[in-house]
Amino acid sequence: MIFCSQYVSEVVIGAPYAVGKDLLDHFKVDLVCHGKTEVFPDKDGSDPYAEPKKRGIFRTIDSGNNLTTDDIVQRIIENRLQYEARNEKKEAKEMAVIEAMKKRETQAQRTETIQTAQ
Repeated sequence: MIFCSQYVSEVVIGAPYAVGKDLLDHFKVDLVCHGKTEVFPDKDGSDPYAEPKKRGIFRTIDSGNNLTTDDIVQRIIENRLQYEARNEKKEAKEMAVIEAMKKRETQAQRTETIQTAQ
């Protein structure tokens, strides 16, 4: 976790996607880092790290982990689909048991009615 790193003095929470001059100057940023994942252009198509690169304070770092947010999202979707499929089967079994119990109760009532009528 970056908050615990001895090399980090401050982490800017909620920083804008594009790291501009104002942000760098205000916080007196010494280094801007990004992982090895793809850097997507800003809304206007520009490089969100243009200013830090121009200043020579941008570094690409290897986290040593190949897991990306896309991987995590995909796992959540897959697990959700499996969860839903499992619960649909479970619900179908429970409904079958309820129907069987209703039939058994109806048959017991008919048998009781016939025995009472005799």
